[in-house]
This record gives sequence, C-alpha cells and structure tokens, in this order.
Amino acid sequence: MKKETIWTFLAFFFLAFAFFSTANAGNGFKEYNKGLSLYHKGHYEDALELFQQAIDENLEFWQAYQMSGYCHFELRHKEDALKSFEESLDINPRNPKLTKIYQDLKTGKLDIPLRPVATASTYYVSF
Repeated sequence: MKKETIWTFLAFFFLAFAFFSTANAGNGFKEYNKGLSLYHKGHYEDALELFQQAIDENLEFWQAYQMSGYCHFELRHKEDALKSFEESLDINPRNPKLTKIYQDLKTGKLDIPLRPVATASTYYVSF
C-alpha cells in the first residue's frame, strides 16, 4: 500500500468539500473551510474554534468533528481528540483511516508525543 502524508490525505479529502462551500453557505462550510486553512498553517486553537462553529451550525458535519479531533491531537488533548473522533465515526462509520487512528489512540498504540507539535503528524505516514 502506498504511504502518504496526512497533508496529502487532508488536501485530497477536503478539496471535494470546498466545492460545496458556496452552495451550502449557512451549513458550517464557510467556517469549516476557514478552519482547514488555519489548520494547515499550524494555528490549531483558532482552527478548532472554527470547526466548533461549523458543528454548531450543522450537528451532522462529521468532517468538522474529525478535524476537531486532529486539532486536539496536535494540541495534545488526547481525551478531547478521542471524543471528536468518536462523534465523527458515530455519524459516518465508513471511515477506515479515522477508525484506525481512533483505535490506535484509544489503545495506546498511538499516543500524544512528548515532542514538538510540528512533527506530531508523522504518524499518519505509517498506513
């Protein structure tokens, strides 16, 4: 299986949703897209606020829950990351990559590292 980085995965995965942002204004897509931009710049706390706003507008927005989990992971908030991932998987259980991340984080195979946040995403390359 070809290895890919989290950035490649996120870019590909969420480009499809950028298309919906203009058609679905008011459903949290505007906040979500702004949050993605901030996330990619490493502004995890600001991105997290925007993902939460997107969730407040659309409680079924599983992608916003997933990205909230990634923000919590990068901020080293393990329990909050698990809760966000679980919410996303409750809404959309057909997400094998997130299921693996969730299970690995929950079982301790993946843990919040005691290293600079800038390198925390290297785990995602392994699957």
